[in-house]
Amino acid sequence: MKVKTQEVGQIRIRKPRFVREYDSAFDIAAELLDSGHAAVPVVSREGRLIGVVSEQEILRALPGPLRLEEIKAKEIMTRTPSIEEETPLSEASKRFEETQLQCLPVVREGILIGTITRHDLLRTLFGWGTGEWE
Repeated sequence: MKVKTQEVGQIRIRKPRFVREYDSAFDIAAELLDSGHAAVPVVSREGRLIGVVSEQEILRALPGPLRLEEIKAKEIMTRTPSIEEETPLSEASKRFEETQLQCLPVVREGILIGTITRHDLLRTLFGWGTGEWE
């Protein structure tokens, strides 16, 4: 099987759902529950990717002294690797393997433009569902 798509930017990806660095952990938990995603990217006021908050970070914050409404995204987020849209698919595959993440933020000059999942990468490698950015 020959893969036609060679770069991450050629994968048809989801429009990014994201939260801001000052959003509360409570609001982030609601976003995760509503979207069905396990994690959500965190962006600065300028739209720059600065991290990710996952269900795991929310669960870690629950038994703490503060209520989720008092905890900000920037306080619990994990700085996660992102990939540029020009990243070769082989590198994206390695990044998924190294990080054990289910989803990777895709950036253009540091600005979040979308996310891809392991599923998206696998579909692309099989030639299913490739195309331009949505």
